[in-house]
Amino acid sequence: MDVQQSNPFQPPQADLQQATTNQSPLYSVAGVGLATFIGTPLAGAWLLAHNLQLLGKADRVAMVWGISVFLLVVTLVLAFVLPEEVPAMPFAIAQLMAMIMFAKSLMEADLKQHAEAGGAFLSNWRAAGIGLMFTLGLAALMFAENVFPPLPSEL
Repeated sequence: MDVQQSNPFQPPQADLQQATTNQSPLYSVAGVGLATFIGTPLAGAWLLAHNLQLLGKADRVAMVWGISVFLLVVTLVLAFVLPEEVPAMPFAIAQLMAMIMFAKSLMEADLKQHAEAGGAFLSNWRAAGIGLMFTLGLAALMFAENVFPPLPSEL
């Protein structure tokens, strides 16, 4: 009798090549936009920098931070210079659109490749939380002057 006995302790034979990827999860362009909307371009830059590091494009991270700081400074200067009657929403939308277009130009092809390879994406809730953390940090910096009195000018 030629009966093959299978080993019940042997793992099943399966081709797992397509089920696993070596790539780390990335943030989507929508996540970058959400973080930017909630937490200024700095939060969007944080997510872009994360993605660029994982995609092997760390040489572009300084450019991302520079552009996002420039966007934030321009918006803050305009907020202080323009009269109070000027609505703030167009500036927030302009920041948002700029960061979304910037993210698309930097990594849209890479994100598409990542998705086609079965790569995972980080949650937009996480992106929103990062945006909120940036908002809280900036608010703390803006109100720090009220907490810490200025130094005397006699020094």
